[in-house]
Amino acid sequence: MGCGASQEVTNGTASPQQKGEQNETTTHGGEQGEDEEYLRECNGFMRETKDGKVVRATDRNEGRPEDNEMFGLAEAGPGEQTMAVKPWLGAIVAPTNPPANNPAEPDQRLELEHVYGIRVEDCRSHLFYINPQEIVYMIAALGIVMNKGTKVQRYFGAGEKKTAKGHTDDIRSLAVCPKRELVATGEVGAQPKVFVWRAADSSIVQQFKLPRGARAATAVSFNKTATLLAVTADDNDHTLYVYDITKGGAPIYTTKTGPDPIMAMEFSKHDENLLAAAGKRGVVFFTVNGDTKKGQFKGAEMVDMASLAWDTAGTCITGSSKGDLYIWKGGAVADVKNVHAGVVHSVQAADGKFFTSGKDNQLCVLDNTGNLINKIELPSFAKSIDVQGNNILLALRNASILEVSFDGKVQSTIIEGHSDGETWGVAIDPASGFVLTTGDDNSIKAWDPKAKKCVGKGTLNTAAGPKKKTGGASTLSQYPPNQCARAIAVGKNGHVVVGLNNGELHIRAGASSLDQVVAKKTDSKEWIEAISFSPDGSKLAVGSHDNNIYIYDVNNGYNLLTTLRAHNSFITSLDWSNDGNYIHSVCGAYELLFFNVQKGAQEKSGATALKDEDWATWSIKLGWPVQGVFPPGMVDYTHINGVHRSHNKQLLLTSDDWGLVNLFRYPVAAEGNKSYSYRGHSEHVVRAIFTPDDKHVFSVGGYDKAVMQWKVL
Repeated sequence: MGCGASQEVTNGTASPQQKGEQNETTTHGGEQGEDEEYLRECNGFMRETKDGKVVRATDRNEGRPEDNEMFGLAEAGPGEQTMAVKPWLGAIVAPTNPPANNPAEPDQRLELEHVYGIRVEDCRSHLFYINPQEIVYMIAALGIVMNKGTKVQRYFGAGEKKTAKGHTDDIRSLAVCPKRELVATGEVGAQPKVFVWRAADSSIVQQFKLPRGARAATAVSFNKTATLLAVTADDNDHTLYVYDITKGGAPIYTTKTGPDPIMAMEFSKHDENLLAAAGKRGVVFFTVNGDTKKGQFKGAEMVDMASLAWDTAGTCITGSSKGDLYIWKGGAVADVKNVHAGVVHSVQAADGKFFTSGKDNQLCVLDNTGNLINKIELPSFAKSIDVQGNNILLALRNASILEVSFDGKVQSTIIEGHSDGETWGVAIDPASGFVLTTGDDNSIKAWDPKAKKCVGKGTLNTAAGPKKKTGGASTLSQYPPNQCARAIAVGKNGHVVVGLNNGELHIRAGASSLDQVVAKKTDSKEWIEAISFSPDGSKLAVGSHDNNIYIYDVNNGYNLLTTLRAHNSFITSLDWSNDGNYIHSVCGAYELLFFNVQKGAQEKSGATALKDEDWATWSIKLGWPVQGVFPPGMVDYTHINGVHRSHNKQLLLTSDDWGLVNLFRYPVAAEGNKSYSYRGHSEHVVRAIFTPDDKHVFSVGGYDKAVMQWKVL
């Protein structure tokens, strides 16, 4: 960490230059064989855009609406036009007796009922007890306070976009004040916002906005009196800001910490004006009056630090990239204890004890001198640790929240989620009512909406295949394509069908038997985005990024019946006619095509011949009844990611790139039709679907990996 390399103090005190370099041998991340997870954090998380560009995970489009008052469509700038050629227009023909188009908002509303998952990959120290029954954490654009027993959640930031108050992008950091009454959350964005809010009712106490270019509030921390809030940014200088919560406004202290990311930052629990930041080359201690002191290793090996915490006596502890716990007193190393095999991803100090978790998936409980009291085996290493009474609360890297007793004999999973890359696939099992999801973390999960928990799990492939090739599904998951999936469907026979990013098609026995493989198909040469069973369940259509639609015979071992070829780009969505004889589909070139399934050929006159066809579902974003889903002046039609019509044909959902789930009346047959738009997800919402009874909606958030359960009111 280059903390203290160059500084600017805005409280009137001159910035001290970094003092003499130490002579200890320095070991940097990447030179010790650390895990890939830690190296990704050190080097800065990256992500892939829709057009295949690799950018920083915190980079945002400057034109993206971020504030409540700005949450409208950006106007096309000079030289910008809507798509000059709209190839689908010729395929849109009105029905003989078209239903009336009602442009008003629907009579129904959505209300967020439950959220599955927790953000873990690029954050730490972000899960806390509010009291013995309630915990607080974040995912997507939401701060969540949840009762562990009842699973009842309340949210900071959710709701209809016109009235919701809170974050409009991914929350990257979270902290609670010492009394556990106030919560601070910091977001990603071109000009990130930081909120201080009350855990009891989600009301806003204070709001701060980081300068443009800050990219993200990577860590937040209250001082011991909850009068000051420290925030670290993801700008090029990794700037540290301190704000006065009681007054608001501009920061009272600012310092540039250097070119390396800050891995952890926290105010002292003993001195209200002292804080520390950990990262490459160790620790730097700051005071709000402008003093800066680089931590002195005193002969101990100078290594990179991954985690940090303070105890109430003023001792600072840090977890190193080599598995050691460093104990700091008075700004210098007092002792070093080897506690883990590999990176120490999280540390905590509470009730006279130290707690650590490392790459070895162990949780260590130590006394305040660093001597081991107990070691507990975990399903995955923890990125956050909190303690209350005899219980330890953990945010695990596998996107679950676990509560364990001090002796480790009692372990309770509070919540689970998807943990890597993106989450795209979502489907409903009509027999059980379970919700099936899949993504880039080598998993299939089944959720019980009534019990509000994960009730089934499956693995896509136990053995890793070849790494991602250029042109495949855009993701920066650590898993290869054969362990990532983007599409899922459930048949009348209960089979769960999953389309993988290497083109494999897996048929699993059912929602309760997700690891039992019925069949595998390898006809698709690229990744699969669309899967749909025919209304009678006898056929399966699979839309691939090799531009083809594959039709399988469900009742005969999923034998390939025919391949539909006509599209000039990858298949994004498709639907069956009610009689199962026809399919309409949309591709990446925005072609709306029609196919006769029995003939295995394109129905070239389908736009006219099938204008009165009764379609069993509607999931394509082009067509007469969905013409109005694109906002007026839309420049980029990829903004709308998914469409889903209710089963009673009264409502239509769209999911978009601005983190919104939109609810329209159906049909949406004219530009300018109004909708209710709901906030909760952060960036692109990939899919939103109705349950078979149309009483609930489930949405998945792509990069935010959140699975959200909405009630239709």
